[in-house]
Amino acid sequence: MVTFGSEGYKFEVVEGFFKRPRGWPFVEAADVAVDKDDNVYVLNRGPYAAVMIFDKDGDYLDGWGRIGGRPETGFDFQVPHGISVGPDGSVYTSDTGDHTVRRWTKEGKLLLTMGDPMKSAPVQSGHPFNRPTHLTVATNGDFYASDGYGNSHIHCFDPYGQLKFSWGGHGSGPGQFDTIHSVFIDTEDGDKVYAADRYNNRVQFFTPNGDFLGEWTDLNLANAVRKGPDGNFYVAELDHSVSVLSPQGEVLTRWGRTGVELDDSDTGSGLPTSPSRNPMIKGKVKHEPGPGLFGAPHGIAVDSQGSFYVAEV
Repeated sequence: MVTFGSEGYKFEVVEGFFKRPRGWPFVEAADVAVDKDDNVYVLNRGPYAAVMIFDKDGDYLDGWGRIGGRPETGFDFQVPHGISVGPDGSVYTSDTGDHTVRRWTKEGKLLLTMGDPMKSAPVQSGHPFNRPTHLTVATNGDFYASDGYGNSHIHCFDPYGQLKFSWGGHGSGPGQFDTIHSVFIDTEDGDKVYAADRYNNRVQFFTPNGDFLGEWTDLNLANAVRKGPDGNFYVAELDHSVSVLSPQGEVLTRWGRTGVELDDSDTGSGLPTSPSRNPMIKGKVKHEPGPGLFGAPHGIAVDSQGSFYVAEV
């Protein structure tokens, strides 16, 4: 839960919130979403259910989806990556392992597959899909998919899964992407499309037709962006943090940056990055996991009460 007082924004960590079946761990929580009733959907890369559903109090409701094999052998996912819930309650997932995005019922019945399972488009070809990262739905039922790891594009599909148009390209200019990791549609603001552009350290936003509107750049490896009921935007950053931005893009607060702490007794005290974007750390690194500290925020969701959920891998 997020609160605002005389000292600014604060959040309260609810430990042990998710009451999973005994022996069902969160191995890698790749993403998280909420529906209109504030039920929480966790996309998990564990051995039992890829999709775990909890109510707003954290009680387990259901789970489905098998990971690790080809679709014809009864498996549903290769590498589940992104999840969202549409206005009608349908569940949407992306799979970076078999290059598909899919639509499911809440109970896990497959309704639609976009992309050819286990067949990727050529790298940076602009054609769907090459390791798609996320999918979201507009008010008219169109799907917007971020084709992020191998294909720097956003693809728009009609409600029946037919491709309408795409935009993007690899780079750092307006409308270009360097690992577009997630998309969000603001249905309260004319279906404006927000794109978390990770290695460009920004969030870009567009019209529903893909016209560039602007960008927010005071970010660190932006992985996902969502809007809260307060009108502010919550950004999961791979650099151990979650940021809250005003509607104008001003950073109001940033939490959790001490998830990895450097020991200043040695010479290095920063986190410089190599040309290949790999962190180069000098000195001793202290890993101090704990409530409110983040290791690698990968996805984020905000419910109607202002509580937010962070998925980490």
